[in-house]
Amino acid sequence: MSEMPIAYSDDETMVLEFLDHWESGNVDILLGYFAEGASYIDMPLPPRHGLDQIRAYLDSIFSAFSVRIETLSIASRDAIIFTERVDYLESKADRSVVVPLPVTGVMEVRDGRIAAWRDYLDLRTAEEGLGITIRPTGAASTGIARTEGGVA
Repeated sequence: MSEMPIAYSDDETMVLEFLDHWESGNVDILLGYFAEGASYIDMPLPPRHGLDQIRAYLDSIFSAFSVRIETLSIASRDAIIFTERVDYLESKADRSVVVPLPVTGVMEVRDGRIAAWRDYLDLRTAEEGLGITIRPTGAASTGIARTEGGVA
């Protein structure tokens, strides 16, 4: 029996392309995928709202490590895209340190751009594997903000 080709929606294709661009570490390219007023949250870290906060967060990520993303599964319903991934974090302090981080992500897409992105991960896996502290001491728990038509 021959395998059927996978047909991705336009939004799924955009998300897959976006995730592939993480390996470049080019923040300008990554920001081009976000809608104005977008939000990005790596649970359990505080949310980033707007392109300026997202840029600052991405800059901090790429200053500490490079990222290669392997997408295991992708699914969608309407404008909500779900991904199951392994994000490989490579320490810039010691290139021999590569941490495979299992991640589940949810993206809300509006007009072909990411309006909200929520990633769910075990922060301790990244911190222990990289030998760094990512969560600020005494950081408050993360809240999920509601937006028109969904959650941000």
